[in-house]
Amino acid sequence: MLDRKIKLKLETLTDLPTIPFVLTEVLHALDDTEMRASHLAGLIQRDQTLTARVLKVANSPFYGFARRISTIDLAIVLLGTNTIKEIVIGLVLQKFISKSRRSTLDTKAFWEYSVFCGAAARVLARKLKYRLAGEAFVAGLMHDIGILIMSEFFSKEFRQVRSFQERFGKYMLDAEIMAFRCTHSDIGSWFAERWYLPRQLCESIRYHHDSYTEMRENKKKEDENRKDNRIFNSNDKKQKKEPETDEHLISIVAMAEWFALECGFKKWTYDQRQPPLFLANEILETLGEHEILSKESAIDILKTEIMEEYEKAAAFTEIATRPVYSSSL
Repeated sequence: MLDRKIKLKLETLTDLPTIPFVLTEVLHALDDTEMRASHLAGLIQRDQTLTARVLKVANSPFYGFARRISTIDLAIVLLGTNTIKEIVIGLVLQKFISKSRRSTLDTKAFWEYSVFCGAAARVLARKLKYRLAGEAFVAGLMHDIGILIMSEFFSKEFRQVRSFQERFGKYMLDAEIMAFRCTHSDIGSWFAERWYLPRQLCESIRYHHDSYTEMRENKKKEDENRKDNRIFNSNDKKQKKEPETDEHLISIVAMAEWFALECGFKKWTYDQRQPPLFLANEILETLGEHEILSKESAIDILKTEIMEEYEKAAAFTEIATRPVYSSSL
């Protein structure tokens, strides 16, 4: 739970990064299965930088379309809504990282780690037959944004986290609780809600470090509270019903972070072993149950597939986030 003093400071900060309202509208439109491509194109075209990014990706060698793509409508049809969502989130997060002023975090390593987690989440989503592999990439890319907030706006406390890790061998989460009385997941989910990000992204940020049992119990309570609020406000005809979510995306994000440490992408955290309550440890036990291969062999094959996906994702995000011209972000 977010510490009261930390929340108060967050609410009074005047230089917290903001996301343009049009990008929030685009993200929510991408989650609307009834949204027409023409309406989505109209939203995208309200932001010049996003328009340029989408067209640049569509016309890049990464896709190699035979003809030049000159309209957003056609780009949406050819790229698909999942790719558009990846472009939006990648753009926002990379801008945030590039503007970081503090030296308490290796932002280059953190960006590579974030892209790796996105790639790992996409591979795991396919393996586990999650409905939207592109959504899993976005969740993996975004899930540790609370760490950026900590390092940028709470540099004194974040240095304490580093000190507790170095001097006492604390896990990052334990060190955060000592310094902040809450974790980067608490801060990140507050920030995601402030940005009005889709509910499933907020939940993957909030719960990905909970034990599996804790995550399910906390999610159940939150879903019940949300249901009660909907019943209470049922007379409000303008109220928009939110889609129900489940634990699968949270589990996928947790596993992606597990693989990040296994593959050497978490050296910036000072954690070189997994926290004991890491959700993925429980989920990974079932990976090899229905395979001819042993669990260890199945995981080794997954690591290879994830690294291949990471190389593709790194090339994609480099194209999607490379500066075009001045932005409203």
